Amino acid sequence: MTPYTVNYDAFRVIAEVAVTLTGFIGIVVVLRHRDRPFSRLGLATILGTSVGAVMFSFLPDLLDGVIGVDAAWRVAAGTFGLYHLFLIVNHQVRQRSIRANTPVQLAITLASLPVVGLKLAVGLGFLMPWAFEIYYLGLLWCVGIAAYLFAMILFDASDAEAGKSESGAQPAGD
Repeated sequence: MTPYTVNYDAFRVIAEVAVTLTGFIGIVVVLRHRDRPFSRLGLATILGTSVGAVMFSFLPDLLDGVIGVDAAWRVAAGTFGLYHLFLIVNHQVRQRSIRANTPVQLAITLASLPVVGLKLAVGLGFLMPWAFEIYYLGLLWCVGIAAYLFAMILFDASDAEAGKSESGAQPAGD
């Protein structure tokens, strides 16, 4: 039994951040798509993590009133852990080789496994006193992955622009 009343406002803030991040990603993709195509796998991963963060931000609160707080945490965390595991496996399978990961991507992938394991442990009824914190970590992790991939898209686009300038292309208006 959870010894405290749960305040889901922090989860709603994470959902708002994830929606905002997804909106910015959409704008960048639309504006930059003509000049330079983006990795479909990267975009799918960004959308999967940010949309997942939005969906799972509301799940414990929705389930709390229906099945009780402990069962809500178990169902929400277990489902979230399986979803996160699916995203990891899907990304690696579609990438076709774990060696295709950059060192940072590999570190993020390996560091994601304990986060997934913690969520699955809560889903199995273990670590219930820390269910809120573990779930919160999982949501922040997903938004963090989406933010990292978004930053990589922005840096890749800015590197491409810098390469055009260094190759002798004159900026417009000069």
